[in-house]
Amino acid sequence: MAKQRTALQITWIGLLVNLGLGCVKVAGGWALNSKALLADGAHSLLDLLTDIVVLVGLSLANKPEDANHLYGHHKFASFAKFIVGGVLLVFSLGLVLAALFDVRTALSQTKAGAALALALVSLVLKEGLFWWTRSVARRLKSELVMANAWHHRMDSLSSLGVAVALFAVWIGGPQWAFLDDAVTLILGGYLTFESFKIFFRACADLLDAAPEREIIEDLREHILPTPGALAYHDFRVRRIGDFFEVDLHLQVDPEISVEEGHEIARSVKERMRKQHPEVSTVLIHVEPANREHIKQRGLSGADQEERQHGQ
Repeated sequence: MAKQRTALQITWIGLLVNLGLGCVKVAGGWALNSKALLADGAHSLLDLLTDIVVLVGLSLANKPEDANHLYGHHKFASFAKFIVGGVLLVFSLGLVLAALFDVRTALSQTKAGAALALALVSLVLKEGLFWWTRSVARRLKSELVMANAWHHRMDSLSSLGVAVALFAVWIGGPQWAFLDDAVTLILGGYLTFESFKIFFRACADLLDAAPEREIIEDLREHILPTPGALAYHDFRVRRIGDFFEVDLHLQVDPEISVEEGHEIARSVKERMRKQHPEVSTVLIHVEPANREHIKQRGLSGADQEERQHGQ
């Protein structure tokens, strides 16, 4: 509950900052005739949508199991990340198209100076919000909160590019107004790339793809050091929202009792969850460590010949 409360607090703060900045930048971009500043403001307002999605995702993901969701609601966080990534991707592509097909060069030096001030204020606030949210996401090990942090970073980079373009117009005059569109094009391309990564990772989570190899190896190392655990195979991990589910086949001495085998499995589970609070479930199938069940198998399985050789 403390983790959820912290995640919700930082998201609410981001929502309020985005609301204020978005309104100011959109109004400023419209009044000062800066398409880049207008797009930057629209990005901040769009962040409101993703903030709301994150808030809903965090709330639903922490609901307990019920009759219709026997495995819990953690995948709502992955689904929320999927929506955030999709919205970012569409918006980023929109920036690219706007820069390519809507070129304007009517930005005066006077208007550029005022727009520059707004862009710099946005840059400072959103970059600070990025580092704060990123710190919370790392502490909570929350990919959903981290995705929202990168949304803040995208907005701060957008403001940085806008500020550079507006500074050039302010110093060099209207002949440099083309930078307003050039910077929008560059930022749109970068944001498209980052948005695709968030969207792709959300799809991987929803399709039960295995997490990074380092995470898998980190979880595996707690099995064999447990007293009584002789071998294991069919080790699998999947991400569900901000948590992981693990299942494996564990081999124990065939001469011990069922109760003793269960106790060894319980020790493996407790050892793993103590070192990794982000692991929500560990499902262990206990087997006797005899010739039939001892297998040398990798993370992705083995072909029939390798299995027979292992036996």
